Amino acid sequence: MQLKPEYLLAALYDTLPDPVLIVDDERMVVAANAAATEKFGYSNAEFTGMFAVNLYASAADAKDVGAELYPLSSNSKAIHRRLNLKRKDGSVFPTELTISRIESAEGEGLGSVAIIRDLSEIYKAQEDRLRAETILNTALDSISQGFVVYDEHDRLVICNEAQRQIYSISDPAMQVGNTFESILRYGLEHGQFPVSQDTPEAQEVWIQQRLAHHNNPGATFTQEISPDRTLLVEERLTDQNFRVGLRTDVSVLSQTRNEAERLGRIIESVEQEVYLISLDDNKIISANKSARDNLQYSMEELRQINPLDLNAGHTSSDIAKDIAPILSGEKNVLVTETQHRRKDGSTYFCRVRLELLDDTSERVVLAFVEDITGRIEIERALERKEAEFQMLVRNLPDFITRAKPDTTLTYVNENYARFIGLEADEMIGRKFLDFIAEDYRGTLLAHISSLSLENPMKTSEQVMETSSGEQLWFLWSNLMVFENGEPVELVSVGRDINDVREAQTRIANQSRALEMRNDALEQFSGIVSHDLKAPLRQIRLFADMIAEDISAGRSEDLAAFSGYISERSESMERMISNLLEYSQLAYQRINHEHFQLSDAVAAAWENLAVNVGETRARLISETDIAVYADRYLLTQLFQNLFANSLKYCQADQASVIRVTARAVQDGVEIFAEDNGIGIDPSQSERIFGVFQRLHPDQKLYSGTGIGLALCRRIAESHDGSIVLDSTYQGGARFTITLPLPAKAT
Repeated sequence: MQLKPEYLLAALYDTLPDPVLIVDDERMVVAANAAATEKFGYSNAEFTGMFAVNLYASAADAKDVGAELYPLSSNSKAIHRRLNLKRKDGSVFPTELTISRIESAEGEGLGSVAIIRDLSEIYKAQEDRLRAETILNTALDSISQGFVVYDEHDRLVICNEAQRQIYSISDPAMQVGNTFESILRYGLEHGQFPVSQDTPEAQEVWIQQRLAHHNNPGATFTQEISPDRTLLVEERLTDQNFRVGLRTDVSVLSQTRNEAERLGRIIESVEQEVYLISLDDNKIISANKSARDNLQYSMEELRQINPLDLNAGHTSSDIAKDIAPILSGEKNVLVTETQHRRKDGSTYFCRVRLELLDDTSERVVLAFVEDITGRIEIERALERKEAEFQMLVRNLPDFITRAKPDTTLTYVNENYARFIGLEADEMIGRKFLDFIAEDYRGTLLAHISSLSLENPMKTSEQVMETSSGEQLWFLWSNLMVFENGEPVELVSVGRDINDVREAQTRIANQSRALEMRNDALEQFSGIVSHDLKAPLRQIRLFADMIAEDISAGRSEDLAAFSGYISERSESMERMISNLLEYSQLAYQRINHEHFQLSDAVAAAWENLAVNVGETRARLISETDIAVYADRYLLTQLFQNLFANSLKYCQADQASVIRVTARAVQDGVEIFAEDNGIGIDPSQSERIFGVFQRLHPDQKLYSGTGIGLALCRRIAESHDGSIVLDSTYQGGARFTITLPLPAKAT
């Protein structure tokens, strides 16, 4: 079958994706293909009669092109340059312009044909192609052609399975290290080459001719190895003096092999890959230079390749399904995207435009292939950026939402959806207000309504309730996006501020505690001023009495008065020491640690060993529980309680002190009780005051009245408490609470 040139050119003119303009010798447009009308925005009627210079963006470019091409003569050369053209709407785009002279059969210049390629989305051509990688035996065995390599000494180096099958008779001699001549002679002797002559002389002549062609490879040639099998033999000599041979079975393709190149000069110069493919035998009839360069195959190699083998993006069944509409006549043109595989194994993304040619005896497809690797890389980069953004949004602890101005949600991140207790998809399309406490919706609507072009962003604090009912504080930043002065989107970011509010609460509590401490200090100052003055007044009184007796010459009472002064001085000294101890505790740093409560109880009891021995007291301790406190201060607390129990005991029985402890919801509860004289319930608070004593008789019950005050100070310094159990009978019982031990980290 021979395609008529006019059919081919008409098909190429109509289907070429690049604009084509035909211009007469007056530089007026006489014809434009569909791609030109689409690209420039002019109709065919508008193009016809238009001066081509009107399409140039630069008058200088139009003048230069005209000066170089016109007037048309035999000396006019084809023009190939890059310049800017403009569309009907005035927009300018960069192009690669190729103009060739059109002449009559007599050589007279009739006009010119211009092929315009839009370079707006064309990326820089790839640099020189990579050299072929080292040939691997496993890769060679997967191809259908016979492949063989001989080294510089003409010894066999590589031979694939297809080569052995083609020359099956010579296979025993095709061993690595054997020379080409030895293998050739073996095959000749065993009937591998039926074309050789019968006489030894003729056979030798044939061998020498074959060796000469092998040693000095030239054009490809055919070789008959059986009556019904013909090979296409191609041999090449490498720079390293290696001989590389390729054998292709062309028995079935003998007619196809005789087909001439189907594409003319125009198609050959197009940077897009252009193919003519026979669907009947799945062979490439022709391919232009761009296709050959990009795929790294020669035309001879491409003719032996099944087009499906070049496709790395779809399976054979996928391709058959894709082109079915063309074969059935349902569609004239098919555009798809896939990947092609080069000779070196690398792949590239491409867009393929297929059209089934009419008026041909066989089914032939014209294919235009555009390398879109650059576009795909950009799209992938954008997808990666989008994925990175989504990952960032997912990992942020904040809540992120996007909504229409009426608060209809268009996006929520997973953190917000998880907080609400729904899937993100379930929230899309619902109002933002649906997930806000009803009593806060009015305030929020007013807040959103106040967002303006001048003040598009505001913040507000809001209480939100989790799916489990817990209420938490969030700081919401709301940004209204405006376009042309109108609100189009509300972007909101919510941040958990519970820790901040808790810190603020702690600071407020600390401030209140400090204020209470200052008030207590003022009260304490008054108590100290009053209680310290009492012994001073007594000392002064006895001093005045001593002075009067000395003036009167009396001495019998001087020793007694002096004893009273000494006793009051010692009392005052004890009060000052206890006062110093109490005041230091107010500013002492609490050194928390984990320890067993029983350790502090035992230490306090040990510190009072002398008193215990004198009173024959007994301790019952059931305090095997962990606490988180200051070991020294807690020991001092129990020591003060034990000292009081030993002091205020019943005269007719030994003291029995019992300490128990238990874990409660908010901490540890401790009970310290004795069988002493007890405490009047009406005095349950007074006993914790500084220098407060219920028994004024120092001879019977000595002390300064500061012990229980120290106990309360110690308990409160641990955020705990100590109170008298006013319901307890048969002695005194105190209840102490301490926070639960903190978990070790």
